[in-house]
Amino acid sequence: MARNIINMVLWHPGMEINEIKISYIHRGAPGNLKQINGIYIERIERGFLILREGTQIPYHRIVKIENKNKILYKK
Repeated sequence: MARNIINMVLWHPGMEINEIKISYIHRGAPGNLKQINGIYIERIERGFLILREGTQIPYHRIVKIENKNKILYKK
């Protein structure tokens, strides 16, 4: 599950949240996908993550999480 992977990155001593890239479904974006850097995550909630500007991304819309070009999660 995407939430578990993001939590792992947050708490793993060898990983940095600002090194991950999250791709998620965003209707209207080119290809209906958008990518953000983990540095923009404000907090993790039960059903979604919240970005610094207030955007809420439901976990079911996350399709890929990468860390230094290594895929940690792919739907």
